[in-house]
Amino acid sequence: MLANQDDILRFIPQRNPMVMVHALLEASDDHAVTQLTINPDNVFVAAEYFAEPGLVENIAQTAAVHVGYRCSLIDTPIPIGYIAAVKNLRIEKLPGQNSVITTSVKVINQVLDITMIQGKIEQNGKLLCSCEMRIFAKLQS
Repeated sequence: MLANQDDILRFIPQRNPMVMVHALLEASDDHAVTQLTINPDNVFVAAEYFAEPGLVENIAQTAAVHVGYRCSLIDTPIPIGYIAAVKNLRIEKLPGQNSVITTSVKVINQVLDITMIQGKIEQNGKLLCSCEMRIFAKLQS
């Protein structure tokens, strides 16, 4: 594990209750893998399931953790990311509360301040959700 739940807060601007990543498991130049334990008090849990907006936010925060972690390694400022677009969103199944999901993102292209990623969420090796996402990054002023 590269970062635990406390470390994650150094890499993203979100704070509880909006933190949707609990551990950074892997990170390279173009990909990252995170985990989230879906607690019953998570703001995106409804009827005992982690709802669709939570899945999208989890993928976006995995991308943010990736950038923040990589920036911390080379001691550069961490930009703030904004979801610019979500494309080809497929949700196969909603994970239940008290379960763990594993999320991976892969950078597929970067043009100026826009990064395009492919994200997927799995649970016990089964695909729950996938999408492409465009993220606009801006340095804090």
